[in-house]
Amino acid sequence: MTPFRLVVTALAMLIAAAVIGAALAVRYLRGTETKPPARPIPPLHGALGAAGLAVLAVALDRGLPPSTMGTAGFGAVAAVLLGLALVFGLAIAWASCRARRPASAVVAIHASLAIAGLVVLWVLVSLS
Repeated sequence: MTPFRLVVTALAMLIAAAVIGAALAVRYLRGTETKPPARPIPPLHGALGAAGLAVLAVALDRGLPPSTMGTAGFGAVAAVLLGLALVFGLAIAWASCRARRPASAVVAIHASLAIAGLVVLWVLVSLS
């Protein structure tokens, strides 16, 4: 598989993770009175996001084709943003495993980093 096809695959996986993440965020924003999501949903969200990041890392390791649109560093920027989102996602999982509601700031930072990484990756794919 070519590096560009790997980036497109990573983008598709990350979009799926983002859709699940949006549903989880809506539940979180409703407050403590709502029941928690089904047990397999948060790990599925995390697994899709981590797998998408891994596929992106493989694509970057193989080398992306030269860019004529000024997007040469977008893949690395997206990987860093998504990697940081993964770290904050693990902090959310750790808080949830301890039967605590994750802090709103941690959830907001996780979502912001993930969305920023997804947008940068989407621009890379769109302009390539």
